[in-house]
Amino acid sequence: MTTIALHMRRTQSGVVLVISLIVLVALTLAGIALVRSTDTGNMISGNMAFRMAALQAVDTGVESAFTAITTVGGFASAPTTQTSTAAGRYYPVLLDDTAPADGLPDVDWSGVPGTDISGNTVRWIVERMCSQNVSTSSELEQRCAVMPNNQFVQSYKAGETTPSANAIVVSYRVTIRVEGPKNTIVYSQSVITM
Repeated sequence: MTTIALHMRRTQSGVVLVISLIVLVALTLAGIALVRSTDTGNMISGNMAFRMAALQAVDTGVESAFTAITTVGGFASAPTTQTSTAAGRYYPVLLDDTAPADGLPDVDWSGVPGTDISGNTVRWIVERMCSQNVSTSSELEQRCAVMPNNQFVQSYKAGETTPSANAIVVSYRVTIRVEGPKNTIVYSQSVITM
């Protein structure tokens, strides 16, 4: 028996060891791929959470701009004067009336004041939707985006309990930019008519 066992040992060439190592490498690669896939999924989920938080901060920018337009002494009371507030900027004309492809005004956002909302910086600008800085009713109708102020379109200003007596109402475009963590940037636009 000793001779047979010795003979069998000499004929083994280590094939099982080589196959085991190949299977071990394959399982290791599969495990690494699974870990990377899980990490990518977590990163995507995190980025979506940052984007949703930035979108929620947009509401604050819209409310802040609306208040700056409609309050007594707000932008609508002196529509021909370019103004800057602690939270945003007002322009009496559209900044880029050549309609850029992205639909956003050409502005240096780093120079626009911002407000911190839960780790997101909210910046906004208001543009009176006019091609030229005008003030008379006839010029407004020719150079601005206006609507008739009739019984169906009511324009309330701060402190008023009845619609404005103006024959026409002017539109304002509000552009909000929210900058969040991990280079999250969200833009939103609203139109306010008064």
